[in-house]
Amino acid sequence: MNPPDPEVPRLAGDPGQRLAFADRIRATLAEAVPGSVAELRGSLASGSADVYSDVDLGWVVPDDRFGAALGCVSTALATVGPLASFRSDPDNQRSPHLRRLFVRFAGVPLSWRLDLEVWAASVAYDAAVADDPSMRGDEWCPYESALMNALAAIKQLLRGGPEIARDGLTRGFERVGAEPRLDLSSQDRVIELAHLVAAARPHLRSFATDIITAAIRELA
Repeated sequence: MNPPDPEVPRLAGDPGQRLAFADRIRATLAEAVPGSVAELRGSLASGSADVYSDVDLGWVVPDDRFGAALGCVSTALATVGPLASFRSDPDNQRSPHLRRLFVRFAGVPLSWRLDLEVWAASVAYDAAVADDPSMRGDEWCPYESALMNALAAIKQLLRGGPEIARDGLTRGFERVGAEPRLDLSSQDRVIELAHLVAAARPHLRSFATDIITAAIRELA
């Protein structure tokens, strides 16, 4: 194996800097749409985050500004830092009230993915809206999702959850129509999955390389 590249972002960063990063995002979103509120969600909000936790935010916007919020959100986030990836969860791509967005920023720790829920204020955090199957779309890249499974597996292995990591890797291989080799360690399965994605989708090679480096660096 090649030695880890020091230029590749690390898996985790300083929790204080992560919180400051989240605060910059919150302020940017609130400024982008007057009358909106962006707030911490998930483990950062509950105080249960560890060094590998990502950034979960909810952004509640006035109903009549929901479309405008979706139209400007990627541009607004790009002022926080360059975007490496911007994706919309297919489960609510057709919803007039909710979008779940997954955003990777370039040059920050790999674990600092932004999971952003954009809500129209009148139905904010309504489970019935979130779980409506009729709102599902079809714009999705299973290959990038497989890389996220590989990244999540690294974090679970470091947290002491090998079974969860194996299940996630199995789902990752399924996404790309492959099966993991059972004779490989979990570390090597992460690396194999990343290589498969890089070969099939050249535009994801940089992300795959980051994951391979993280697996080598963190799971040695």
